[in-house]
Amino acid sequence: MITVFIKTYGCQANVADSVHLAGCLKGLGCTLVDTEDQADLIIVNSCAIREKAEHKMFSYLGELVEHKKNKPYLAIGVIGCVASYRKEEFFKRFDHVSFVSGAREGLETFKANLVDIIESVATKKSLYVLPGKQEQVQDNSLGWQFRRSMINIMRGCNNYCSYCIVPFTTGRERSFSMNDIVEQVARDVRAGSKEVTLLGQNVNSYKDPETGLGFATLLERVAQIDGEFWVRFVSPHPKDMTADVIDTIAAYNQKLCAFIHLPIQSGSDKILQLMNRTYSVETYLDQVAMIRERLPHATITTDIIVGFPGETERDYQATLDVVKRVRFAMIFSFIYSPRKYTSAAQLQDSCPDEVKHERLQTLHALHREIGTQVNKELVGKTVLVLLESRQSQDLSWGRTEGNVRVLVSGGALELNQFVSVRVTKTRLSDVRGDLI
Repeated sequence: MITVFIKTYGCQANVADSVHLAGCLKGLGCTLVDTEDQADLIIVNSCAIREKAEHKMFSYLGELVEHKKNKPYLAIGVIGCVASYRKEEFFKRFDHVSFVSGAREGLETFKANLVDIIESVATKKSLYVLPGKQEQVQDNSLGWQFRRSMINIMRGCNNYCSYCIVPFTTGRERSFSMNDIVEQVARDVRAGSKEVTLLGQNVNSYKDPETGLGFATLLERVAQIDGEFWVRFVSPHPKDMTADVIDTIAAYNQKLCAFIHLPIQSGSDKILQLMNRTYSVETYLDQVAMIRERLPHATITTDIIVGFPGETERDYQATLDVVKRVRFAMIFSFIYSPRKYTSAAQLQDSCPDEVKHERLQTLHALHREIGTQVNKELVGKTVLVLLESRQSQDLSWGRTEGNVRVLVSGGALELNQFVSVRVTKTRLSDVRGDLI
């Protein structure tokens, strides 16, 4: 029996790939383990979106050399985004790395080589395994994962935002078959998933390769699947956030969550142009107005980059103004990180690091103030909550349609079910309520 440990860095798409890969490995007779020292095969799923994630991953690979010394037959491989553009570096820097398979080559390419990799490990370990065949690599459902499943509906990106390395690591957009996606969602729901997240670098630019039908049609078909479950999606691009998507969510509001993550990145038109974001602040705010008109209860979250090259105090204040106007329920904010190959890496950056950190802290403070106010508006209201875990015999954690964490009082409740809760208290990061 071959034991496998998977280490995952990065976004939900990477997590989904690792979960999917784990299912394939199980289908090949492997056993997933919780620690590196238990493993015969270690797979590192890398992320290139920010420099910090790369540094962590390279540091982790350095630590694995001790495991290789203790277990010479151990195979160590790297997959994912960093493997797409730093493949030679992995082999030059790390003698103990056995294989590298980049995101540009695709998960399917790596899966096709899994049998050979497993047989190689087994041979070095002096184990006998059944002869491997390509047909053994199964497209296992993600439904075994507790409560939620994550499904990649597309790969790659065509936008070439000036700060983003993703188009260079994953290639151009490639949408997966709509029929296959719908079938996978149906399998996961039958297996017990109560929440399905559709993933892509720009999910709303999805086009079925067979029919050309778009994201709104995919949402409609998924919502028509029998069962009690929620559907989320991340991340959309503002340039493709069209009315038909919002109207579909409104039409199927019992399943399609009115939770819209709409990355603005900056509140300055000048910075948006430098970022190559292809929309203006005005068009973004028009989209927010459309969403709130057609989905009055929608939760809107966003991404913001602070300290982009050329950002002045005026540009930064424009970002704060947008935050105050929209009142985002959640903001994922970062200091700009220069990435190799991107055009922004060539821009002159005159903003001192201490100013960037001050701006980020000010943004965090504003978000805490607004987020607390947004949560207070839930007090006295009844919300539907999907139960996830227990804190104690009488308290359970769950999430609302708007992805707000809720501590529910009401005894030892069965998890992975929807319950109605009246909100009684709030904090910035969560609220508390009583079971109805």
